[in-house]
Amino acid sequence: MRIFFTRHGESQANVEQVISNRKLPHALTAKGRAQSTALAAQLGKQNIAAIYASPILRAQQTAQIIGERLSAPVTTTPALAEFDCGIMEGRGDAEAWAAHHAVVSDWAAGRPDAHIPEGESFTHMQARFVPFVEQLVAQHEHTEHNFLLVAHGSLLYHMLPLVLANVSSAFIGQQSMRNCLLIDTTVQNGQLICAKWDQTVLLV
Repeated sequence: MRIFFTRHGESQANVEQVISNRKLPHALTAKGRAQSTALAAQLGKQNIAAIYASPILRAQQTAQIIGERLSAPVTTTPALAEFDCGIMEGRGDAEAWAAHHAVVSDWAAGRPDAHIPEGESFTHMQARFVPFVEQLVAQHEHTEHNFLLVAHGSLLYHMLPLVLANVSSAFIGQQSMRNCLLIDTTVQNGQLICAKWDQTVLLV
């Protein structure tokens, strides 16, 4: 069993630098569609059995482009959604991004329940993401099934150290989190292990 994690393709929200972690109409750009198509080609020989995607539009569009090319079914799950920024959603001004950075800094300082008003905390993300990945591993670890999970940069940065035995936040902070990067993981001795993070090989 292998699980591939990816961040969605470039979206209009990325270009406009708008916080768009709810169901807002920020679609993929032409570049984002091209990135998704290229990722599908990269995954062409990986026998992807199913794709799971965040409900947010940019992730949905990324998953659909890849799913169509790989003939793989796409299932939507809130487990993979980016963390909700509450009252700052839909904004791209300095105050909104300052609030975003403040919450992330609180998490790094050991305050996982910190959140923007009406938004999600680290604890909320953990409660939906970790059980989903653990259940996927438990159900398929002894099979040849491979999966693609289409998610978001901040979610992957904060949550993958909780499910990957050989990856830390410090490591991720030094790696690429580009749109449509590929994070290749496998199961060894009951643990999910990162074999390759984009171009960085961890497991030979």
